[in-house]
Amino acid sequence: MFKVVNYVRDDSGRLRYEVMDINSQSKTFGQHGYLTANSKYVQPVYYQNKPAEVRVISKNGLNEYRRQNLSGKVKHDRRGTVLKIKGIKISHLTTRFILQNGHFISANKKIVISIK
Repeated sequence: MFKVVNYVRDDSGRLRYEVMDINSQSKTFGQHGYLTANSKYVQPVYYQNKPAEVRVISKNGLNEYRRQNLSGKVKHDRRGTVLKIKGIKISHLTTRFILQNGHFISANKKIVISIK
């Protein structure tokens, strides 16, 4: 995963992202580089729009929390669980889903998948 820190154009005028590696286990953690901005090759890690429902796809499941910053663990949902989404909140660089019961979960595409 990368964090976009700047937008630049190359010599031929194509848009590029200047990015920083934010994977703490990576050998290149914290280093900067450039990626194409072509949507065929890059996409956000977090959902930006509210789906009606999501399914948990992470093999370890996911936790529901009381607060938007994902603190105050309330419940654990196993892989395959379908959750109804009430809303969406943006928290710094990440997105959170608000469930029908008022709890918060991560909107990371590696953890949940939109099904409706």
